[in-house]
Amino acid sequence: MAKRGETREKILAAATKVFFEHGFEATSVKMIREEADVVTGSFYHFFPSKEILFEQVIERYLEEYTERVSAILIDESLSIDVVIDSILDELIATLRTFYDVFQGNKLHWTVQCSLNAITNNAIIEPLARFLTRLEGEGKLEPLLDVDDVTLAKIIIHGSEAIVHSTDEKQITKEDLKAKLLDYVTKLVKF
Repeated sequence: MAKRGETREKILAAATKVFFEHGFEATSVKMIREEADVVTGSFYHFFPSKEILFEQVIERYLEEYTERVSAILIDESLSIDVVIDSILDELIATLRTFYDVFQGNKLHWTVQCSLNAITNNAIIEPLARFLTRLEGEGKLEPLLDVDDVTLAKIIIHGSEAIVHSTDEKQITKEDLKAKLLDYVTKLVKF
C-alpha cells in the first residue's frame, strides 16, 4: 500500500498532467483520479476540491519556474546575453502555460497576487547576487544610487508591469526582450 505522501504526490503529478492536457475547465476530478489510480476517498482526503488541487499545482509549477530562473542567474559560466535569453525563454513558456493551461486570467485576483508575490520574492535574491557579480566584474553599472537588493526589486517589479501589459497571446521573445531591455537600460548600464 502506498504511503500517504506518495499518494498525495501521485495525485499532484496526475493533476498536473491532466490540467496540462485539458486545462482547468475541461478537467474533472474523475479524470485526475483515474490518471492517479486512486479512489475518491483518497482524492478528497488530500484535496477538498479540484480548485484547491489546481492552486497547489500552479504553486508548484511556479516554484519550479523560480528554481530554474534562479539556477540561470547563479550560473557564473553564462554570459549576460545567454542569461537574458534563457530567462526570457522561461518567462514566455511559463506565461503561455499560465494562461493557456492554467487559465490564469480566470483565477481569483487574490490567488494571482499571491502566486505573483511568491514568484517575484523568490527571484529577488538570485537577481541581486547576479547584479553584484556583474558589478564586480565591471560588466554592469547601476544608474540608481541603491543597493543591489533594491535594484533587483525595481527591475523585477518594473519588468512585471511590462510583461503584464503585453498581450500574452501575441507575445514574442524579440518584442518582450526589446521592451524589457529598454526598461532595464534606464536602470543599469552594460
